[in-house]
Amino acid sequence: MLKFGISPCPNDTFIFFGIIEKKVNTYGLNFDFVIEDVESLNSLCLKKELDISKISSHAIYYLQKDYELLSSGGALSEFGPVVIAKDLEKIKNISTVKVALPGRLTTASLLMWLYWQKNFSQKKYELKFMPFYEIIDKVAKGEADLGVVIHEGRFIYSLKGLKLVADLGEFWMEETLLPIPLGCIVSRKSLNIKETVEKIIKESLNYAYSHFDEAMDFTKKYSQEISEDVIKLHIQCYVNDFTFDMGQKGIQAINELIKKIQEHGIWS
Repeated sequence: MLKFGISPCPNDTFIFFGIIEKKVNTYGLNFDFVIEDVESLNSLCLKKELDISKISSHAIYYLQKDYELLSSGGALSEFGPVVIAKDLEKIKNISTVKVALPGRLTTASLLMWLYWQKNFSQKKYELKFMPFYEIIDKVAKGEADLGVVIHEGRFIYSLKGLKLVADLGEFWMEETLLPIPLGCIVSRKSLNIKETVEKIIKESLNYAYSHFDEAMDFTKKYSQEISEDVIKLHIQCYVNDFTFDMGQKGIQAINELIKKIQEHGIWS
């Protein structure tokens, strides 16, 4: 039984619906799914507690000794995390900014670090790490000055009266001319199952698209945002050709992310 980690966000539950519900051939492999937020999955992989997992692309830098990158099932897109605030004027006038982040090893955290160095380097920061679904409320209540929002949050923050500070996806693409490598799937090198799992993921994707309503009903069970329109928009933005096969462009994007870590470090 292989422990397989995915997040509860709509793109993951849509992609892996066919495997979880035993709708596709798994070629003799048996999976025990662990559904946790992506930062928890990053931590579990650091402890080598998962055999296969969705992780933040940022985290692969720390996992590449024991895990190998799969070409299928990841999240590469032109839509990235966004930085939000309740009071834009306040940000200009304070010297120490409270920044809410969805986990230290998330790609969103790294992108915010790169953006911070270019735009806020004269200010001090106080980091607040928390589950991604808490960030909008923390910013709305004034408990964080800036929040980095991922998943469905990028589509709904304005409903809370919050303002856009920056689109980190646009920032990344302007800097690199590459898609944003948000998340990827890895498997333990010692298992030697990479090609088989890639094949299974592609079959699961095909099943989800050919049974879309069925896949949507499954996805709704796990989504933080219950609006069907938001869930569909999320899937449309983060499940794409790169999900079937990231190809050389996807690998190039992840390598560029690793290069940025080596050049700029991360939050201290």
